[in-house]
Amino acid sequence: MAQMKYFLITVLLFFSLSVFAEAYTVFEQDGKYGIKNQQGVVLIPPLYEELGWSEKSFSVVNKVTGYRINDRWGLISLTNQLITPAEYYTLLPGSATLIIASKLSLSTFRISTGCIDSSGKVIIPFKYSGMKFHSMRAITFTLDDYKMKYGMIDFDNKLILPQLYQNIYPIGSLRYAVQNFENKTALFSENGGQITGFVIDSISQVYKGFAIIYQDGKQGLIDREGEIIKEPVYREISLDENGYHLREPDTWHILDVSNKLIQKIEADSIVPVGENRLKIVTSSETLLTDTDFRSVGAEKKMNQIQSFQNGMAVFRKNKKEGVLNTSGSILLPPTFDKIQLDGRFILAYSFNGNKKICDLYNSSGQKITKKYYDQIHPYNGSYFPVSKNHFFGGLDKNGVEIIACTYDSLLETNDDLTVVKFMGQYGVITTTEQWKVLPQPNRIVLINADRYFEIADSTTYFKSIEGTTLYFTTNKIFVQDNNLIEHTSNGGKWIITMSGQIIYREETSKESIEKIFPSTEGLRGIKKNGKYGFIDDLGRLRIANRYEDIMPFQETLAAIKILGKWGFINKEDNIVIQPSYEEVSPFINGRSVVRQNGKYGIITNQGKVILEVKYDTIQLLKNNHVLISLESRFGLADLLGNILLQLKYDSIEDLNNGFAIVKLHEKFGVVNLSGVSTIPNHYDHLIHFPEKNIFLGLKKKEFTELVVK
Repeated sequence: MAQMKYFLITVLLFFSLSVFAEAYTVFEQDGKYGIKNQQGVVLIPPLYEELGWSEKSFSVVNKVTGYRINDRWGLISLTNQLITPAEYYTLLPGSATLIIASKLSLSTFRISTGCIDSSGKVIIPFKYSGMKFHSMRAITFTLDDYKMKYGMIDFDNKLILPQLYQNIYPIGSLRYAVQNFENKTALFSENGGQITGFVIDSISQVYKGFAIIYQDGKQGLIDREGEIIKEPVYREISLDENGYHLREPDTWHILDVSNKLIQKIEADSIVPVGENRLKIVTSSETLLTDTDFRSVGAEKKMNQIQSFQNGMAVFRKNKKEGVLNTSGSILLPPTFDKIQLDGRFILAYSFNGNKKICDLYNSSGQKITKKYYDQIHPYNGSYFPVSKNHFFGGLDKNGVEIIACTYDSLLETNDDLTVVKFMGQYGVITTTEQWKVLPQPNRIVLINADRYFEIADSTTYFKSIEGTTLYFTTNKIFVQDNNLIEHTSNGGKWIITMSGQIIYREETSKESIEKIFPSTEGLRGIKKNGKYGFIDDLGRLRIANRYEDIMPFQETLAAIKILGKWGFINKEDNIVIQPSYEEVSPFINGRSVVRQNGKYGIITNQGKVILEVKYDTIQLLKNNHVLISLESRFGLADLLGNILLQLKYDSIEDLNNGFAIVKLHEKFGVVNLSGVSTIPNHYDHLIHFPEKNIFLGLKKKEFTELVVK
């Protein structure tokens, strides 16, 4: 009854508080503030730097509010009477009649927090670092031995819980969660009575008489009296207006190909992250294991593990990143803000305020940089580009600064040479910082270790690295097949050697080549006057440009289009397969996927249909099998046209070992290539590990409604 009385008094006083807050208005005049009532009568003249509370809000507590003068706060009545001097650093409304305040303690010369009432009387002494009110209790905290320690008192300053705890927080009416310095939580009553032991990791707010407890990554339910309603064995407990819903952890079944159960594992996911290494993610941790599911390494409860590269993987723990190797040994502890693996090297970044510090480590986890850099870029084949104070240089694989950070930028690298911008001009240096091309105003593009382009306005100069001009032109020019290709202004094409000699000229007048395709099997396609044909690598016409479209030669045949249909010709321009298809693919292993009347099939390079043209999709697999589909059902065939698996599955994953993972009616299983089921379709997801020839089948658990008897 007493608690109910206090509750009703608090509600009524808060209601009165809200009414008062609505009845008064703060106004500003010449940078000073005052208060008017609802009728516009000035109650407090504009004499104060601020009115209300130090958290930038305004309300009235028992007809008083806060005022600020000279950056300090005091209490003032609505009749403009100063109740306290402006001696407080902060003033905050704490409850219906109490105000949380902070001021300088003369004994410790620290800012201390206490509580006063609306008359300025000290209710709770100023000896705390801070406090929070809840119902008729004050949760207090004080810095002691570099730790913030929490306790609880009532509004008469009577001790309820001593300041011995890491945290105290309300979880509902008359109930508190108390956390010790071993990060374990217990349930306490409002009178300080301990209801449970310190065995809970954390606890939620009470709802409909229950709270969710968290323990070792699992969830359970507890009532207000501390009785365990549901043991913490659930992956997830959710609640809505209808109450609580429970879901057990998902289970992975480890199976051999004959469906023999080897092991069961509770986990959210199991993912391969490298050879013989798995990442197992549970509700509380991420584990690195071998393919026998044995934990690898001493580091536990990681938040994330990336895939291994060159025997190293980045992992995250407590919002920081580190690196471990395949044995689970820590190469770099999780103390970095960002880590990037670069071959057998590690780029590690840390942020100190607005400053980023970058370091380079080798695959043993040894730091090899001798200086601090603003940025370290991945290895470019010759060195690691770095920057410091907005200038650029380079490090070798031993962390030695072989190119000093003195350049405006490093533009491109080719073997031992680098194009640099230095004091606004362009040049070329070696990795020993010897100038091969002295700084000059024109842009430079490296071709190889001996040649480069110098671009000056509209002219491109082709030069040796010694600076000799071998060729120049105002036309478009580029490198192809260790030669230079120049397109002349009249539509011709010239070929120039790396010595600057013109070895081929193709001039055009009325007839112009619109497009030249890459060479395949000694011939390259061209588009000329809107039609397609083929020339040889010397530019001689081999197949007249008379086709609507073409594809490159592959396996001695090229697809050609005539009257909107595709067929195939040989290099003598003889039609081998008549143009009767809407779509074709180049031949692979003597097979081409074709489309006719909107359906797909497969033909041989003699034009023989080996898989009837009736399927919605066809996909050639690497193992010479063919994935086929019709009306959203999938099957499997071979390149001889034999149907291996009938068209009845939602999906098929051919494992290339005589078995396939199939999905049927939203569940996964395994069949052999005769269609015989070896693992029934009972699983929500199925993964194959070829190293052990085992399968991981996921069985997801659904939510069930909580029933309390």
